[in-house]
Amino acid sequence: MAKNCNACKKGSFDETKITAGQIKKIKTLQHRVGVDDAVYEWLVKEYSGGRTSSCTGMDYSEAGRLIDHLEWLALNLTNNWEKRHSDCSKYECLGKRGDEMATPAQLRMIECMWKERSYVASKDKEKMLRRFLGRFGVSDILFLTKEDIRKVKKALDHMPVLTAVSATRRRKQYALRVQA
Repeated sequence: MAKNCNACKKGSFDETKITAGQIKKIKTLQHRVGVDDAVYEWLVKEYSGGRTSSCTGMDYSEAGRLIDHLEWLALNLTNNWEKRHSDCSKYECLGKRGDEMATPAQLRMIECMWKERSYVASKDKEKMLRRFLGRFGVSDILFLTKEDIRKVKKALDHMPVLTAVSATRRRKQYALRVQA
């Protein structure tokens, strides 16, 4: 058994198959490092011995070696990545996404409006924003269109802006409702 996880303890861990966590980590590192699709396919082929060009076709140990390589790249390229993106405002690095997509300023506005009106703990605000946006058929703030911005802004305008006292009071009321 490779790791001490719940699947290993239950005996359901198959060391020949890649895990969902490994796939997620590979994809996250791919985007963090900025590896394009062609290089990504070449890396997967290299680490799988030419068997596959997709990480889902890799086995556990091959994926582990690929993750190690991508982590090494991330550690060595992190300074360049941070430096390249440190001079721009949030969402500015999205670049030109098309006329129908929301602008970076609009995305910052929606995020700010949500932070003013949401009464959940600060660590859960992003999660709850994604859940709120799901009502409009959008899974993340990055995928909002200009049409969606109008709808979301209208909905947020109808929510009261919270003060520190009212936010605390609402959290307590929410906690009482959950317990009941």
